[in-house]
Amino acid sequence: MSTVSPLKTARSPKAPLAQPVETVRTVLRRDIADILRENLPSLALVPRDKAYDCIMDDPNLLHQGFQLLRTRPELFKDVVITPQRAFPSSDGDTLWCGRTMADVIALVVRACARRYFKKRMSGPKPKALPMPKVGFFQSIAIGLGLSDAPKRPKRKAMPTPADKLFNAMREVLLYDWQVPLIPAYAALSPQLVTKLGPKLLEYRDPLKLQVLADYSVEQAMTDGKTPLLLDSAKRLLTINTDSINAEILWSVCQKMRMAALFPGYDVGEMRKAVSLVAATSPAALKHLMPVLGDDIRKFTLYLFTAYGKLGPVRYRQVLGADGQTWAVEAMARRVAKEPPLTGTHEEWKAKVEHWLDAAVATLDADAEKKSEMLGKLDNIGGKGKP
Repeated sequence: MSTVSPLKTARSPKAPLAQPVETVRTVLRRDIADILRENLPSLALVPRDKAYDCIMDDPNLLHQGFQLLRTRPELFKDVVITPQRAFPSSDGDTLWCGRTMADVIALVVRACARRYFKKRMSGPKPKALPMPKVGFFQSIAIGLGLSDAPKRPKRKAMPTPADKLFNAMREVLLYDWQVPLIPAYAALSPQLVTKLGPKLLEYRDPLKLQVLADYSVEQAMTDGKTPLLLDSAKRLLTINTDSINAEILWSVCQKMRMAALFPGYDVGEMRKAVSLVAATSPAALKHLMPVLGDDIRKFTLYLFTAYGKLGPVRYRQVLGADGQTWAVEAMARRVAKEPPLTGTHEEWKAKVEHWLDAAVATLDADAEKKSEMLGKLDNIGGKGKP
């Protein structure tokens, strides 16, 4: 992320550095911290000598720093340079310190993760070992200066839970996009991290990492099985059919704590909702499943949000066996136009409700037109009577 600024040293920019890592750390504490402090509002009131530690202790602040580096590289053009005094064009470029941009990013990400793990997983400090007992004659010798007083024995250094997790994860802490995920990484076990290895880099969603932190999920991963909440939406379908398996759907709802997203839904109401959602027509599933990214959590939340928004009767009319295909197609087109769902389950639900507002308005307008037409027909029939 940085090298020594050529404006602040007499060293030739092509001269090899004996301690490149120490050079990087020095410039991070000085030049880079100053740039971030001047350009990030959240650091405006932080004393200059505290800025570096404040950034490295907080993954959110460090993430903001990386975003600034990516979006406004001109701020760093005199500090982050190659031997040719140019800003690196890619993370693979070698910097003046002798390390690549990717190397320095990994160094920073690891340092932040180590600090965060240590802070969140410190645990109680071990008690000091007792002083050795001193016998009668030894105490006399000590008093006469003929013998040294015994020293308190030191406890053998043992790796802490934070150390174990960091050591397991160290080789996969490589990219700046991982910084916002550090809090979610802290909930994983070293055993699972070791089992996943580089595959951990496939999980860029904090919610999926939270799923991985569940013990039962960890056991499934260890056994080589795909946990339910990390599986494809096709897992919901009954084998050899295009219909939803109600029991699997209920299990997904329980694991996602769906009832918490729909206040007032007791067990009975949730069972009713599961039954109706499981009866969603194969045609509706065929339209909606591809555009929701084939994610079992997003697909399930979309259907339940539609149920909550439309109500039982209208849900059956739109998405049931004899549903309104045109309305489902319109819903699918709206989802396809939007960026993928991100954030928390609550944020997903709010976005889906926004998508469905237009569909509900269209259905209401259609119902009003239909009622108006039927009303006119009734009046015509009445006038024709003797």
